[in-house]
Amino acid sequence: MKNLFLITLLSVFLFACTPGVSPPISSEISTSKYTPGKIVWHDLASPDPESSARFYKSVFDWDAVPFGEGNDKVWVFRKGEKPVALMAYYKSENSTGEWIGAISVPDVEQASMTAKNNGGKILKKATNVDNRGVISFIQDPQGAHISLIKLTNGDPENKPAELNTFLGQELWSNEPSNSADFYTSVFGYTTSKANNAKIDYTIFKYGDQNCAGMLQNPASNVRSHWVPYIRVADVNATVEKAKSAGAQVLISPSPDIRNGSVALLLDPTGAPLAVQVYNP
Repeated sequence: MKNLFLITLLSVFLFACTPGVSPPISSEISTSKYTPGKIVWHDLASPDPESSARFYKSVFDWDAVPFGEGNDKVWVFRKGEKPVALMAYYKSENSTGEWIGAISVPDVEQASMTAKNNGGKILKKATNVDNRGVISFIQDPQGAHISLIKLTNGDPENKPAELNTFLGQELWSNEPSNSADFYTSVFGYTTSKANNAKIDYTIFKYGDQNCAGMLQNPASNVRSHWVPYIRVADVNATVEKAKSAGAQVLISPSPDIRNGSVALLLDPTGAPLAVQVYNP
């Protein structure tokens, strides 16, 4: 577990996530409204895009549509006609992938500086990316990676996730109290505790909307990290499908964990993700 989530060549990773090729994303997912504090986009940094493309097609029926060539090549994951994420190639010493969520903010440059002033690191300064918007990448004081974004034409519609799309993200923090201070200062979140959770579980809220969750990192000797959740119809069937496609199961469905509705996986490149049955 020690090296599963470490990215050792940040400059290469960040280049991959801010490519020169700009597929039409913002115009296809945006509305005229913004939802500050919400995670509105996801990027996958993959050391093996072909393997990642096969895995996400097999498990979630996402098509990886290529744009560009050579070092500028990126892929947009699409579920039917809808873009759900972007994938880019990167190379690291330990050859593992990672999902990076993007939090909507009114001013990316200002939010990035606020993050820096509160102990975070700016890994990639605010950059205007054609057909997406302004985006930066930061590392929080506990080591978790996140991006800040203002999409060009507004955020996606704020509605329940469809099956086989992103349900939300959860921060697994080595120091939850310090993480709470950081994220409330940078993003204007308030926090509340989940009443029915069997563990100490924090909810990040912006106004009256829930934006993300946080818990004590259960993995020893691993930096804090954000874990994306994908909504599925049948968690056990999805786990079996993922195993057949090359995933490693870190946490199997269990009645003791959210009534058996969730599992934690590593995709074939080592990128962590959770799958969950969610029936609002």
